[in-house]
Amino acid sequence: MEVDIPLAIDQSILSKLPKWYLHLNSNNYLVLSNDFDSYLSCNFLKNKFEVEIGGFYSFDKGLYLNKERTRNKSPVYVDLSICYGMTFDNHTSFIPNPLAVNPNIKADAYHKRYNGGTLPLILSIYESDFSKFNEDQLTALLCVDAWYKGYYNCDGKFRHINLYWYEALGYKGLFEPILKSHDAQYFIDFALNTKLTEEIYIDEHGYLYSAVKNIELPTYKFDLVQPVTKIKATKEEAMRKYEYNPDAIFVSAETYQNSYILNLKSNLIN
Repeated sequence: MEVDIPLAIDQSILSKLPKWYLHLNSNNYLVLSNDFDSYLSCNFLKNKFEVEIGGFYSFDKGLYLNKERTRNKSPVYVDLSICYGMTFDNHTSFIPNPLAVNPNIKADAYHKRYNGGTLPLILSIYESDFSKFNEDQLTALLCVDAWYKGYYNCDGKFRHINLYWYEALGYKGLFEPILKSHDAQYFIDFALNTKLTEEIYIDEHGYLYSAVKNIELPTYKFDLVQPVTKIKATKEEAMRKYEYNPDAIFVSAETYQNSYILNLKSNLIN
């Protein structure tokens, strides 16, 4: 399925993104990760392109696939900072992935990065009109990955960066009235009350579950195909590991400035 390029996201960002996202179809499958940013993003993509969730990624265990739903199809990772491959992502990393749909190609410093969720990004490249969104929906977009925080942190010292990204992704004038009329605690409470902070897990038998009971997770079984080892590293340590063996790193994300979470590939399971 091909879609027209929308007008919501700033063209200077859009022009630098790979264009595979315009052609998602039944030859692709989605890889869900462990939070509700990924879950809600996958739901949007499933409904728009009729693509199935064929994989699940656990940052502690690795990549799981349902072979029936992934056979002869190409993966699209959702909210995952993989080192190579098609992914919708909002993280920063020194490892460039040319197939990542990630607005941080525009950021030239860590404190200037896009710090919102994957869901607001996905909506910005597929939607052109957010006027239909009500206040609760807009508040949820601010709560996903705590996009509201930069507006309040350090007494608003970096507020201009949040405002830049709100505008760059097509949300100009929509978030600021909500932010001005509330404080940070309001968004913390909203996220807790709406379960946006909950996680998704996989059990020892390969089935997904969550403490949130009213969501539609895949009910089929997943098998571990790429186990990983999770480590924390400084940026310098991460770069040394990458230089020594770039193929060993599956996921790389700068979680704090110069501080990385890496997933290193363990023995491949056939």
